[in-house]
Order: sequence, then C-alpha cells, then structure tokens
Amino acid sequence: MDDPCTRAVPSHGRKPVIIRVLICCEDAILGAGMRALLDQEPDITVVGNTTGAESAAAAAQQEPDVLVIVSPALTVEHKRELAALSNGTKVVLIAKTENALRCVEALRVGVQAVLTPGTSADELVHILRTVSAGGAIVISEEARPSLLHHPPDETCPEPAMSLMAPLTPRESEVIVLLAQGKSNAGIAEKLSVSTATVRTHVHHLLRKLGVGTRAQAVAVAYESGLISAIGRKSAT
Repeated sequence: MDDPCTRAVPSHGRKPVIIRVLICCEDAILGAGMRALLDQEPDITVVGNTTGAESAAAAAQQEPDVLVIVSPALTVEHKRELAALSNGTKVVLIAKTENALRCVEALRVGVQAVLTPGTSADELVHILRTVSAGGAIVISEEARPSLLHHPPDETCPEPAMSLMAPLTPRESEVIVLLAQGKSNAGIAEKLSVSTATVRTHVHHLLRKLGVGTRAQAVAVAYESGLISAIGRKSAT
C-alpha cells in the first residue's frame, strides 16, 4: 500500500485540503466513536452520521468526499443502493468478509474499498486519505490470499486468457498494481514512469476490459482470474 497521503500538509502557506466524511452506521455508539476518532485528524471533518435508510438523502445534502458505510447499515447485497451512492461519492464499506467474492461484488458496483471491522484506526485514516486523493482501490488483507491464489498446475480459465491477450506487458503490471490498492502516484513510483503515463495506461485498461471505472476493472480482473493468470505468466 502506498505511503500515507500528505495532502493535509500546508505548502507555501496554502490551507490544507479537508476531507469531508459522512458515516453511515446503525449502531449509534459505534458511529459516535468513529466520528470522535476521525475528528482528531486535522485534515478530516465528519459532516454527519446517518443510517442505511437515510444514506442517499444525507449524501445528497452533505456532499461528502468519502462515505463510510458500516454493515449492516448496508451490505454487499444492497447492490442497487451501493451503486447509486458510489455514483455520487467515494464509498468505503466496512463489513465481515466471508469470502473473496463479496469483495468483488462490492467493487463491481463502484465501492472503492472493502474493509473488515478488524481494520485499525490508523489504517482507516490512511485509507480515507488514499481513496480521497487518488481513487485507489482497497481490498481487505483477509480476502487477498484467496483472490490471488493460483495453483501452479492449474490451467488459466478462458476468460482470463482472452482478457490478457490484448494487454501490453506494462498494462498487465498496472492492473496488478491497481488490484493491490496502488494510486496513480504509487504506480508511477513503482514503475519509474510519470503519473500522466499511468493515467494513459489506466485509460487503455478500462477500454480493453470493457469497464468504466478503476473499481470495475479490478473486479473484472479478480473475477475472471486475470490477476492469477498474470501471476502465473510472470512466474514462468
């Protein structure tokens, strides 16, 4: 994961950029605790607490940079609601991840990050900054092993092969880094290229994978087995 975002640090006397966060949580005590935690950060302000039923109206009124949804206020099964909310703001979903497919489903509808209740306070703050700054995709550490598992003797599925065929070697590297939660700046640093070059690669990836967002690209890459196929190819 990239280094913590430093957009809150003033430069040449400019005011820090404030990240507006809306919390969607059915548990009043948990929601209040999260608000108290985030309000300690100089670059984060919590604009309100809401529930699943009121989340759409609250998001439209408050216009947050990031909406943090704590399950069961909304779960992965609430695809229509999550898709609508993700269309207007960046969404971070905190839910028990029973299997990797649940993460993929959430990414499919536009959620930027899927975390578990075990995520530390420092990690949550870091993720809010990362998602707000660069639209990076974050998947909980618990789900990554099963998503990336690829037995060496397993044949690549046909969907993965068809998706991998038109990708350049560099585009293959970029989709893997996107799936690791890297922002454009993080990918640029890793590959020793400019952020403009990374944006071009991402644009080409979205077109070749037939999707409209980075989140959907990562979801397709995991769901089709593309990430595992790239990993097997790199290992040979």
